Amino acid sequence: MASMKLVHLFRRYLLIALTLFQSLISCFFDFPILIKLADSFLSLYFLIFCDLRPVTVDLDDGETTVHFWISGHRRISRPNLVMLHGYGGNSKWQFVHQVSDLSKSFNIFIPDLVFFGKSYSKNSDRSVEIQARSVAGGLKKLGCVEGGGVSVYSISYGGFVAYKMAEIWPEMVEKLVIVSSGVGFTQQQKTAEMKKHGGDCSEILVPKTPMDLRMLIKISMHTGLTFVDWLPDFILSQFIAVMYEKNRQELLELAKNLLEREEEPELPVISQKTLIVWGDKDKVFPLEHGYRLQRRLQSSRLEIIQESGHAVNVEAPTTLNNLITEFVLSV
Repeated sequence: MASMKLVHLFRRYLLIALTLFQSLISCFFDFPILIKLADSFLSLYFLIFCDLRPVTVDLDDGETTVHFWISGHRRISRPNLVMLHGYGGNSKWQFVHQVSDLSKSFNIFIPDLVFFGKSYSKNSDRSVEIQARSVAGGLKKLGCVEGGGVSVYSISYGGFVAYKMAEIWPEMVEKLVIVSSGVGFTQQQKTAEMKKHGGDCSEILVPKTPMDLRMLIKISMHTGLTFVDWLPDFILSQFIAVMYEKNRQELLELAKNLLEREEEPELPVISQKTLIVWGDKDKVFPLEHGYRLQRRLQSSRLEIIQESGHAVNVEAPTTLNNLITEFVLSV
């Protein structure tokens, strides 16, 4: 028994050492170095402090690869929690404020959605459904849906994906947490919200210049905005290069598909218990939509976080974590 533990520890620290070595090598020989270093340190944080490990899954379609961060030691006593990110970087950057606490209560599965981070597909489909099928396919490959379902926590764009998963695979998704997501927005509502921000919203979601990124952050957040003004342009440019340049065209196509596609006349009603969380100062999807979604879903409740904008996961991570944990663990 002791020897098995030693083998497990050896493998874990060997993985950490290899990840650090590979990350440092790529940083020193590839521009931009600052954001790549920061991204490498986030990987180490996930590995060392959150007991997560990176896994890449090739799906049966022969076209799609999905990258996950998953719990290194899954416990039968803990429920499985899938975390789906939105636009604004890969999964590490969006969940860094939450993952340490949540990993203490759940077996964690965090995919990079297709064309974000290290996930990719040769499929030309840019719909929310292909994202849902990619995540579900990866979870099945990882064996996390055997003997029970999963709870799915999602933010913004991830909310569309989570809702589609709950609709298609009700036996897989047991509980749903939707945070600041425009699920069920009509085409008219989308047009009205886009006009408020001016220009092409897909260009805002996939920034090209430091000015674009500053606008995205200011739209997404209500507090802590002063740092955006003093951050040098070259750092913001490096962030854009790392997060958006590799798959820029595909990310734009995903955004356009979401913003321009015609919604179903009626939002399909799901049966899962659903927790809806909204910041009261959300400028992307106003709070009134949270109320509308809650009225639509009978087995749901709405929690409003005061003095928070769209990026609740950044502005109020502790409050959000407490809501998620209480909801998922409740009988």
